[in-house]
Amino acid sequence: MRAAKGNLVRRVVFACLFLVFTTVYPYIAWVNNPNENVRTYMTMALVEQHTLSLEEVLKRHGWTNDMALVSPKVPRIAFRDLFSRETLRLSRAEPPPGWFDPAHSTHYSVKGPAVSFMGVPVYWAYTKIAPLFGRNVPTLTSPPEERITWLRTSTFVLRLFVVALPCFFFLVWLERRLRKVSPDETLRLAAVVTVGVGTNYLAYSLMYVSHSLFAVAAFVPFILLLDEWRTRRFAKDRRLSIAFISGFFATLTTLLEYHAFPVTALLCLIGAIVFYRPTRLLAFGFGAALNVIFLMTFQWLSFGNPLTPGHKMMENPSFASVHAHGLFGMERPDLTAFTQISWSKSFGFFPLSPFMVLGFGAVVFGLLLARGTRADRWHSRRLVFFSLLAMGALWITVSAAHAWRGGWTIGPRYLGAAPPFFALLALIALETFAGDSHFRRWTARAIAGGLALTSVLVSGTLSMLYNSLPEPIGRPIPIFAIPALRAGFVPHHAGEWVGLDGTTFFYVIYAALVLAAFLVAFRRANDRWPSYLGRSITTALVAASALSVSFSPLDRAPARPVVIEGRDPVLDETDGANDAAGLFKNWEPVGRDRVAAARLEAERYGSHGPCAWYRLADLQRIVHWETDATISESKAGASRSGCN
Repeated sequence: MRAAKGNLVRRVVFACLFLVFTTVYPYIAWVNNPNENVRTYMTMALVEQHTLSLEEVLKRHGWTNDMALVSPKVPRIAFRDLFSRETLRLSRAEPPPGWFDPAHSTHYSVKGPAVSFMGVPVYWAYTKIAPLFGRNVPTLTSPPEERITWLRTSTFVLRLFVVALPCFFFLVWLERRLRKVSPDETLRLAAVVTVGVGTNYLAYSLMYVSHSLFAVAAFVPFILLLDEWRTRRFAKDRRLSIAFISGFFATLTTLLEYHAFPVTALLCLIGAIVFYRPTRLLAFGFGAALNVIFLMTFQWLSFGNPLTPGHKMMENPSFASVHAHGLFGMERPDLTAFTQISWSKSFGFFPLSPFMVLGFGAVVFGLLLARGTRADRWHSRRLVFFSLLAMGALWITVSAAHAWRGGWTIGPRYLGAAPPFFALLALIALETFAGDSHFRRWTARAIAGGLALTSVLVSGTLSMLYNSLPEPIGRPIPIFAIPALRAGFVPHHAGEWVGLDGTTFFYVIYAALVLAAFLVAFRRANDRWPSYLGRSITTALVAASALSVSFSPLDRAPARPVVIEGRDPVLDETDGANDAAGLFKNWEPVGRDRVAAARLEAERYGSHGPCAWYRLADLQRIVHWETDATISESKAGASRSGCN
């Protein structure tokens, strides 16, 4: 009976997560997020023009950033010289003087090309199916509204089938894999739900970008390699299929994101240790080589050199100058950057996902106090050691980048691979700490549930509302998320496709998000009622304590300026209220929020309905429109005293 109840809870949780991953589409065309748009443009160019050049798509859909401007003056390596010493020298050289020539150059995407290529069959299918519903691929002469709508709907389709669905099914796979780490479903679901909707994994699963797929591509070979090491003692028994798959995914991480190279290198090192026999090593190397060849071919065709990404040739000279420093914008690690991507209350990985702090406990409970048989203890130590090594390499790489903040983001998007690794570490620490003690397991469940709930309420809420917050929004929950929920500024959602154009459908999806977190945090498991009541109270107290961080005053520690943005990421004294107000002013979809409805009501009654103007002013103040609120109050023409 208890097993059946456990299965029911797990199924309901995953049903809620599926709803969240597939029905919400945060999108504001005004922001024109280049992180996503340039990938969409490249997919469109590949399907429609069969080229990597973005010129025709740019003419149709307008400008975006994150492109390389490749001039004819930039040396192109001949095929016979692909592996020569000259190729290596030119990959490290500066572009020649006068290379920046917009009139005679070609634009290419500078992003890791994997996502854009993964979207090709999806977008091709969409171009064939869309005409059945009266929507055709627009041309340069199509009305602007048609071109805007096509870009938006194409982006939604690509998000869903290329990113959101694979990222959701990874969570299902992750939960099954973590059963080997912990048989405690409460702890395990807390870890999985936090990965899925309690970090910025959700934000970038709802965009046509690579950051969440980076987590998938990195964690899959990591687990496969270490499981093979654990379960098959002799190298001759280790499977060729696992060797090939692990090698393929190991290098796919860099094909998704260039800065993932250190993680790729570590995965290849583990692969060499596990599959050291010639046949297994050959299978691993063959899988890895496919993506290496693909990436080098893309760079050769786009930028003229198989060893050169396009960052030094970015279309904006100021952006290009950033990446001209060091190795494509990577220099010595910066301690301030390291600290802020970790602990900043505005965008740090751990304050926005406090459950992940438990991962540090694995240093003690995974390395020093590992339990079980000798083989189990060594497996636990390998998991912890290599996880920490991978995360250390990732953190150091990001902190060495000039553009470490990552622009408009939810959390540090360059740390995309971190959620599953830290969740694994946290689960190892929790399970080892709990052991055979009822009290310690009671404590572990209370702490894990409370921190998972907070992580979902913070990161999950932000991710569902909008996944590209401006940098100056220092306290995103009180300054942005709560005002948005109160005033009805909610994103596009799947209900619009079936005539449910209002805000209600979004709040149903948001309720599913919260329900998943509550089911995990307050799952009874096998506790007796007095014990369960005490644990529930403790869980709530832990959640409230962790949530208070999002409402606390900001630290004003100095930070290294983000050159690519032209300003210091230290937040202003208003905590970014003006930037949040600007975001609400340009919100999509337009006109279905409570402010718009209140304005229509106030204008209908005019001076005969002063209370309607005061209600409008109150809503405008919620979203930081102080000037508009003052004007609305002036139109009331009577005292507020008679209004409720």
